[in-house]
Amino acid sequence: MKIVSSKWGPLAYELNTAGKLTALEFTTHEPSEEAPDWLQHLMMRVEQHGFHESDRAYIEMKGTPFQQEVWDALLTIPYGETRTYKQIAEQIGRPKAVRAVGQALNRNSLPILFPCHRVIGSNGKLVGFAGGLSEKQRLLEFEMKK
Repeated sequence: MKIVSSKWGPLAYELNTAGKLTALEFTTHEPSEEAPDWLQHLMMRVEQHGFHESDRAYIEMKGTPFQQEVWDALLTIPYGETRTYKQIAEQIGRPKAVRAVGQALNRNSLPILFPCHRVIGSNGKLVGFAGGLSEKQRLLEFEMKK
């Protein structure tokens, strides 16, 4: 993976052989290069306007149909707001699949684009984030300042 700097801190990214983004994750490693222009523009567009269907041309996310449903539901959470795992499960029409929603979020390889940090426990507590709960808190605080 290559490491780039961003407004969220250092990010590790990976491209497939077709040049599509397959991973964009938080890291603690120091940036080693500038992100390609198209990736910088994609991240800026998502920050300002959210993820759009046309952005799918730049990415490739592999997952089950269920995981895809969960990841797509993340795109409906407005910037600076949160939803619970239960709310996501209900939104996709599977109200008893709360744990499966958590597992799908854990497999999200593009958490900057598909904002799993916006999903919290039913009791309002921060739970389950691959980047660590302190990172989840930092991202939510960052969004709430805007």
